Amino acid sequence: MYRDIKEWCEQCKARQTRRSPVPAHRALMGGSQSVRPFERVAMDILELPATSKANRYVLVVEDYFTKLVNLYPLPNQSAQTVAHCLFEDYVLLHGIPEILHSDQGRQFEAEVVQTLCHFLNIKKTCPTPYHPQSDGMVERFNRILIDQLAKTLLTYGGEWDDYVKHVAFAYNTTTHSSTRFTPFFLTHGREARVPTDVLLPTHALDSRMSVSHAEFVSSLLTKLNSAFSGARMHSEAAHDRQKLYHDVGLRHRPYDVGAMVWLHNPMESRMKLAPHWKGPYKIVQVMDLCGELGLTYRIVNPFDAGERAQVVHYNRVWPYTLPSFFPVTNPDAKKLPYKKINIYIYIYIWGNVVF
Repeated sequence: MYRDIKEWCEQCKARQTRRSPVPAHRALMGGSQSVRPFERVAMDILELPATSKANRYVLVVEDYFTKLVNLYPLPNQSAQTVAHCLFEDYVLLHGIPEILHSDQGRQFEAEVVQTLCHFLNIKKTCPTPYHPQSDGMVERFNRILIDQLAKTLLTYGGEWDDYVKHVAFAYNTTTHSSTRFTPFFLTHGREARVPTDVLLPTHALDSRMSVSHAEFVSSLLTKLNSAFSGARMHSEAAHDRQKLYHDVGLRHRPYDVGAMVWLHNPMESRMKLAPHWKGPYKIVQVMDLCGELGLTYRIVNPFDAGERAQVVHYNRVWPYTLPSFFPVTNPDAKKLPYKKINIYIYIYIWGNVVF
């Protein structure tokens, strides 16, 4: 009897749409490693209070390999403004990146940005919706930026757009914990001369030393090759260490094609009485993300042919418990067989215990 009641409760639609999986339903940590500067660049928009210069947003652009950050105050986040800043201020300074990664914001997915990427032969990528962990590097920097701007404003006053360049320079000239090099050095092949070098010089520059351009280039290439090898090694070690901590205790059970799942609905789940999950949906493709299978899926609504397919992360889906005693043709048109009617009596008697 207990098994029958438990099975009936597991097949309750209201219960499934409101439940919160314990432990949290999470996939293993993925991610790909960049092997050279400006191979893959991430960008994001951060909203801050409006200033007297009419700036309200910051375009954050960070290189995955060197960790070099560029910050651009913007008056608005329109696609035209973003595309103009990206080309005029970033591409003309650092060159054309191979891959540009951003979220699925309208300003990044607009036709003008897509056209710019097409003409510059930039591969445009984006994470799955409602999964900010895919932008973990730039999201982490956003926290650093907000924290540093707040401390600076509390100390010196003024407005945030007066200090964003200073924060970026301080970040780029600080040794990064993952690469163990400064972003400035990995980008330019030398360390920046910072104000502390003027106030407290650590070494005297030998102006009498003269080398040819060829000798300088040869020395620079040797130094950069060594630095790049070290940065790749340290970045891989940092990634493996982070993955080890992230994956502890996880039970990742990939779905197969044809599986029925619930889809987490973040917009409605913010409402206290709204369902947390919607569906069911059917998995039609297990996608390859950075060489790892089982992290992202393409799903469709089998009961609505007009609803377009979605690409979602493993963390946003949950197994849909189908009734084992009849095939489902419509989730809202399920009927209980006669042999299960006696369960209603049990639930009525022991309702307080079950619920």
